Amino acid sequence: MKHTLLATTALVAMTGAAAAEITISGTARLGLVTTEGAAAVKTVAQTYNTYTANQATTMDRLGAVVTTDGVAEALSYNLDAGAAKTITAAAATEASTVLLNGLIAAAESRLAQTYDNVGNVSTDALVDTAAERAVITADIATMKSIRDFGLKNTAVTAVAKQNDTTVGKNRVRIAFAGSGTTDGGLTYGFSARADHSNTSTGGSQYISGAFGKISMGDLNGGDEQLVGNLSGVGSSGAGSHQEFGYQSSSHNIGYSVSMAGVSFAATTDLVRGADSTKTGSNTAYGVKWSGDMGGATVGIALGTSKIGNVTEDSMSVGVSMGGLSIMAVSHTNDNGPAVAEVAETAASSATLTTGARAVSYKAKQAAVANLDTDTTGLSISYAMDAMSVTAYTRTESTSGVVDKDYSGVGFTYNLGGATLKAGFVDANDISIMDFGINFSF
Repeated sequence: MKHTLLATTALVAMTGAAAAEITISGTARLGLVTTEGAAAVKTVAQTYNTYTANQATTMDRLGAVVTTDGVAEALSYNLDAGAAKTITAAAATEASTVLLNGLIAAAESRLAQTYDNVGNVSTDALVDTAAERAVITADIATMKSIRDFGLKNTAVTAVAKQNDTTVGKNRVRIAFAGSGTTDGGLTYGFSARADHSNTSTGGSQYISGAFGKISMGDLNGGDEQLVGNLSGVGSSGAGSHQEFGYQSSSHNIGYSVSMAGVSFAATTDLVRGADSTKTGSNTAYGVKWSGDMGGATVGIALGTSKIGNVTEDSMSVGVSMGGLSIMAVSHTNDNGPAVAEVAETAASSATLTTGARAVSYKAKQAAVANLDTDTTGLSISYAMDAMSVTAYTRTESTSGVVDKDYSGVGFTYNLGGATLKAGFVDANDISIMDFGINFSF
């Protein structure tokens, strides 16, 4: 139930302006959510790869002792003036990883200040040219690639099973909305909200007419606006696993229009903080048809978005008739082009020379498939008098990765101004129970 708490009519002494209205409404909830504890994690020991001959030859140079001219060398990062710090074409160890980390730290320090070849701050300029700085920067990348190659996997420490948790869920929101119409027939308005512990100033504003609707502010992407999500369960959503996590959810300008049962929406993000439009695209589009078919209301929607180099395509089909509502949603994420394997190049046989590059090495780069992720889901709801029941299922599938499955079932009972809600969700083998009462005023 929604009540208008405040309504005002203002006559503005300006040509083209007419009546405006502001409304205030609110929602609140209180309840409990119980989440099953995570399973125990077994210990996994650190394992290592075997360094290649090219990697060992490269480190012979980068970890060499250089005392030939008393001037710090740009291509050796052994500041101890002792034994050379090298690796061999054998299995990496914890000690070799520590050695490489030390050389990397020395190289990074050289970009910040100058050293002589025994580790003391020197008056001789070491990195006084762009070419020398470029050499050291490249050598840092080389050493990091060799270090990371040696680490086959990181050690995992055993974690005991976590206990079930029960937490209270309460919230109140006050929603503000305003709308008006100019003498020329344009409609304008805004929407905003305040949470009981939220200092956000977010909201959205719009202006609309025969041309369509232009909106700015906190907007969902054009694809999410029209394709939508499944029906959820529980007082607070029980983890909201019925949602598809659209990558376009943080757009701030959009256009939409509807005619003859067909709706279209387009959105983008115009420099919200960082300029996210510099790399790739940052757009989302959606189109939806709605109409009656044999006594049922049917909606079919298609959506697409491209954020950076990642493309997301989505579609949904919804059918409602009487108290029955069915929604099916499908997503496909194209996570960018596959990356081809890059072969390892050999180290140069050139001798060390101050300021000159003595090493030519590039670690082998493994191919990256950037596999697509497909997500599909279905929800069914049935309302009968004051009570309704809902069930949903959603599956995330990525090649080579175990599927993630989510399913939920719940009911609501309308108490008149307040609604009793309960839900149970299996979130990829973690159980969640959500029970509470929701209010509206």
